[in-house]
Amino acid sequence: MVKDCLIVIPARYGSQRFPGKVLALIAGKPVIQWCWEAAVKAGLGEVLIATENEKVLQFARSIGARAVMTSPRCQSGTDRVYEASRGTKSKFIVNIQGDEPFMRAATLIKAFKKLEADPECSIGTACSRIEDKKDLLNPNCVKVALNAAGRALYFSRSPIPFHHPLSELKSYPYYKHCGFYIYGREALDRFVKLKPSPLERLERLEQLRALENGMKIAVAEVPAPGPAIDVPADIRTAAEFLKKKAYK
Repeated sequence: MVKDCLIVIPARYGSQRFPGKVLALIAGKPVIQWCWEAAVKAGLGEVLIATENEKVLQFARSIGARAVMTSPRCQSGTDRVYEASRGTKSKFIVNIQGDEPFMRAATLIKAFKKLEADPECSIGTACSRIEDKKDLLNPNCVKVALNAAGRALYFSRSPIPFHHPLSELKSYPYYKHCGFYIYGREALDRFVKLKPSPLERLERLEQLRALENGMKIAVAEVPAPGPAIDVPADIRTAAEFLKKKAYK
């Protein structure tokens, strides 16, 4: 496995739904630190935290993380990752969202291997089976439909695919998207130069821009991650998740 990667964690302090969430504490440790530790453990390459806020920058440096300031005008996490990665030479750029405190190193490694094994794909990510109906109906839990080769057909905040009551299939899994992407450098360069697409703007999911423009996304199936942090109530959910010792 070639590990020519730069891992960038976009850590936006000014979140609309939960300002300052990347520094919110889970079991005494900020969300961004959980993300950074998993990224380092994966061993795929150098890890860089990219933020628009001095508080996040100073905290990152206090734990020994490499961190850079990026423009507050970045419209998305991917734009922030792109800005932070300019001038570097890594073949792959990994975008781990800064609100996924329970990202597993094994998940990142499996997705990277999946992308390497499918040369027709220029982007890699991961998904896990949805077991909780609350996740299925939660628009903050992004769902993905896959083809037979394990490539993304579509991402949505709605439950997909629809399970018709008259279908001859009695069961078929739903999958939730894990919050990261692995881009080939040329793919990232192309992606950020594309205009936001209609479906992206409709669902507010930037990965749809890639699909609408013919870019192929390899998706590895992995064990279910812990909760992401989207709103303040998710901090309590994350703490309860830890108490159950579900995270290893």
